[in-house]
Order: sequence, then structure tokens, then C-alpha cells
Amino acid sequence: MIKIIILAYMMNTNPMATAEEFQMGKTFETMEACKRELTLQSRGIPQVYDVTWDFVVQGDFKWDWVIAACVDESTGEKFKVFPAYDNGVPEGIDELLKATEEGYVPGLDA
Repeated sequence: MIKIIILAYMMNTNPMATAEEFQMGKTFETMEACKRELTLQSRGIPQVYDVTWDFVVQGDFKWDWVIAACVDESTGEKFKVFPAYDNGVPEGIDELLKATEEGYVPGLDA
């Protein structure tokens, strides 16, 4: 099963303290189908993806995303996208990204 996972944190907080993973309800048969859904951009703004925009809006703008990825549970294959930060990377994001590279998985490693 291939799914979209979004790593997010609560706005105006320490990202390491509030990071959580969210999974979309929809699953995909192929990685290519997942990638198409994940990278869909109908707003015409670079690195503003429909999936992550909808996530932020549905969360009442309380959450901001750090990584969104297609994940194949059977093979471990991942395809990731990252946001663009117009005003620089928020404090604490680099620490969270480094922790995920080292294997930290919010929600699973808690």
C-alpha cells in the first residue's frame, strides 16, 4: 500500500515538541499515482502543493508542514517534497529535519 504522509508541527511552537505525522485516507496502487497527487499544484505558486494546502486549511491554520511524502509500506520507497520558506526557515525546523534524517519518526518514536 502506498500512502501520503505529512510531517507537521503546531504553528508558533517548538517543532520538535509538537511534531506529528498525519496520513491521508486515500491510498495508491503505484508510486507514480501517489507522486502525481502529491505534486499537484493548481494555485500557480511554486512549492504550494494542493495536498499540503488542503492539510493546512483543514487544520484551521494551526499546523504547518515540514515534509510531505509518498511512502510505499512494502518496499520502504519514499518520495519527498519540502515547502519553500519566503521569510527564511522557521526556528527549530532544521533540528526536526536532522532528527528525521537520523531515523526519528514523530508519533512512532514517542
